[in-house]
Amino acid sequence: MPSWSVCVVPGWTEPPGRTFVLTTLVLLAAAGCQPSGPDAVLSDYVTRVARIVEQPVLPAPPEALMPYPDARDLSVDIPRRTIDIAEFFELHGCDMGALVGLRNSPLGRLQTPSQRLGYEAAWLAALARCGGGAADWAQTLGDDKRALLPALFWNATFAAPELRTAMGGAGAAPDADLADLLRSLHDSYRALGAGSFDLSALEQTLARLRTGSWVGPARQRWLQWRRHLQATSALLGPAAPRLCLNQQPTPRSRRLQNVFLGFYVEQIQPELAREMGRHAAWIEEIERLTGALGPVVPEPFQQWYAAVLDPAEPGSEWQRTRLAVTDHARAWQRLLAACGIEPGAGVRQD
Repeated sequence: MPSWSVCVVPGWTEPPGRTFVLTTLVLLAAAGCQPSGPDAVLSDYVTRVARIVEQPVLPAPPEALMPYPDARDLSVDIPRRTIDIAEFFELHGCDMGALVGLRNSPLGRLQTPSQRLGYEAAWLAALARCGGGAADWAQTLGDDKRALLPALFWNATFAAPELRTAMGGAGAAPDADLADLLRSLHDSYRALGAGSFDLSALEQTLARLRTGSWVGPARQRWLQWRRHLQATSALLGPAAPRLCLNQQPTPRSRRLQNVFLGFYVEQIQPELAREMGRHAAWIEEIERLTGALGPVVPEPFQQWYAAVLDPAEPGSEWQRTRLAVTDHARAWQRLLAACGIEPGAGVRQD
């Protein structure tokens, strides 16, 4: 988890009058505080606003990010079904004996979740080809297997190592687009229901998901954005009465406007909009896919999703980040309006 990078000196209280800015600079220099890392621009932005409004930046409270659930909490139990020797020989009439024999071989008993899904899809496809030649018990078993496909697909995706890698971690995100990969998973799920499932296509998508983490780094960025934008909003809220009288601009309010334009409008906001747009796309795909899987989604995932991604949950990390962006924009609107400055004044139109 990244540390709060805006410099705060222990025991720092606001000095009186015009000495505040100079004292602030001396304290920062003495502490060796220089913005660095991926949030350097954000840190510089908050520090400059604090310097102009002559208020200290309060450190953000620590926030623990909920980890993606363990595999054992995500896996859905699949009931076992056995057949007797007579039923086994009946399956040979539908050319299914070899398929069942593979499942009971040493390799078959060690199938990965995706391979197990592929086996069940192949079993159902063979049953469909057999048509009316299959025994009644086999048709009933086919109905049972078909009802288990959502759970099998869940185990092969959200509970499997590949997607757990994509969802967790804090390493650098790969170049591939997560929304596209999730759409590919959804295509595989629809193909499963249509009887046209391609195991190799699913496993290719899973292999690409294993290459790194998307969600972990995104959550770290959200944390940085919330901390810095909320700190700025807190600084701007009480600043207007001290900066401007009779809704007239002052030199300090003009300096604030320059920081707003030069840092937020020109540097921070474009990156923020671009990244949040990408994140919103894959969050929507997760919502669609887990919605399609319906009641098989286990409670630990539902709790994690509600705490982290759910756009409909006010307390989720994603929704709190969006709210921080909105509150920050409103704080600037209120301050600029109180100082008689048009919010869009000075914004370049390319």
